Amino acid sequence: MNALFVADSGAFFSTLSLESAEKFNMSLGPLPIGLEVRGAGGAADARLGTAKDFSLVGLGTGTFHNIKFVVGGNSFATGSAGVIGQNVLGRADTEYDLANGFIRLFHAKDCVNRGMAYWHGTADVAMVGIKYTSEWSPHLVGTATLNGSKIRLLFDTGGWRSLLTLKAAARAGIKPGGADVVAGGEGRGIGWRSFETWIARFDSLEVGGEEIKNARLRFGDAELPDDADMLLGADFFLSHRIYVAESQQRIYFTYNGGLVFDLKVRDESKEAAGSAPDAGPATAAAAQAPGASADAAALRRRGAASAGRQDFHSAIADFDQAINLDPADAQNYYQRALARWHERQPVLALADFDAALKIKPDDTAALLDRGALRLQRKDEAGARTDFAAIASLVPRDASLQLRIAEAYERTGHFDEAISRLDGWIASYPKDDRIPTALSRRCWSRVVMNKNLDLALADCNASLSRGERSSGFLDNRAMAWLRLGKFDKSIADLKASLALQPKSAWALYALGLVEQKNGMQAQADKDKQAAMKIAPSIGEQFKDFELAQ
Repeated sequence: MNALFVADSGAFFSTLSLESAEKFNMSLGPLPIGLEVRGAGGAADARLGTAKDFSLVGLGTGTFHNIKFVVGGNSFATGSAGVIGQNVLGRADTEYDLANGFIRLFHAKDCVNRGMAYWHGTADVAMVGIKYTSEWSPHLVGTATLNGSKIRLLFDTGGWRSLLTLKAAARAGIKPGGADVVAGGEGRGIGWRSFETWIARFDSLEVGGEEIKNARLRFGDAELPDDADMLLGADFFLSHRIYVAESQQRIYFTYNGGLVFDLKVRDESKEAAGSAPDAGPATAAAAQAPGASADAAALRRRGAASAGRQDFHSAIADFDQAINLDPADAQNYYQRALARWHERQPVLALADFDAALKIKPDDTAALLDRGALRLQRKDEAGARTDFAAIASLVPRDASLQLRIAEAYERTGHFDEAISRLDGWIASYPKDDRIPTALSRRCWSRVVMNKNLDLALADCNASLSRGERSSGFLDNRAMAWLRLGKFDKSIADLKASLALQPKSAWALYALGLVEQKNGMQAQADKDKQAAMKIAPSIGEQFKDFELAQ
């Protein structure tokens, strides 16, 4: 049976969602003694399953036998059955050429004293030694220097963006309340715990002889495996070509060009950072990897890699060529639709979603995204048709059903969002996303200014079942505001600001509540501080009718 997986160099083990294990009729048992699943979010509940035969497309006739999978959770990307981790990838040397859309496995022979970056030409090659941890925890861990302080690195393609721990940032002289630090929002990894993040500029990050100056990095109160201080995520992998030489316990890499840690952000509070983005390594030549072959699949992979770096113009150009070469492949149209949507070309994106679904009508990812875009364009009937098709195709997929509810909430269809969240929460009471779902339902009721006692109960439950996150506190503060409990609203907003001192949202909300509570001078001060971070923040409150 075919299935789509995420390749994750930072996953110590291959994993499957509970939904996928059930689909593959996999019998489950307890994890071996001493084996624990941990990620940036902490520990997670899990069981162990075994695939008698497991093969990778492109590996030829090679088949792995009796591959173990850790089974748990339902939070993988849409359409993905699970994650391929180090118990598969670590069986050989692995090259990550993500900028061209390739991961290659090598069996190295007689290469002990050879440099393995065979493609490098005139480009500088950086090298990091990696430490073998254990059979049950085979992470790729090396060392680097951040602002002159030594740190431990975890090379992790599964992390979308690189992440520094709060303690490591402090050793480098950066703390959440610093002058140039901005709110980074909430992060979440394996496990149910969310954590606060911030973004700041660091003078220098040196990895394997390559130096990146003025790097804007996200840091957070995260727990990384093997006592790592920093996760080097997909952003780093996309800007480099990387060879993991398990045979030598080394990682070789060259720089592809462009920004390394490109923290382009959508919300105004983050865009107001005021610090220049990293300019790429100072010691590496900005040499692009050799051009991929001109077949459609290679062009689509390269386009997806460009989209991953938010270079949607280049991505669309590659998808155009892929469609010209292979107009019968639905993925070509689907990927171009996503890129066009990001480029604010909704009409063209809808046309591509239509083309993809004409070829493959049962593509749940395309149905979900077309439905969300239709909602955004106020085509509620069309969205309902797409979401109904998903429900008939995968009626028990918790991830897709939650994302449908979130699509309604994000587009201001709060009544429908509440209805769908009601059903989802009742159906999946033990899901690790329950605190987030409760907080979203609380927010929807607050914006509608109805059933406020139920809204407050949801926000209280989200905080009692999850960590005290700034987002959850902000939502409850708005519930208190609607109920006229100004002192309690102020207390929650101050608690939120203790976690995210530069949150424009919390600062402006605090000013509004203080104004209603007769504290005009302090209200003016806090609203001005918020608008300094995000000049149009007040418009958001007017949109939600919270400024009245």
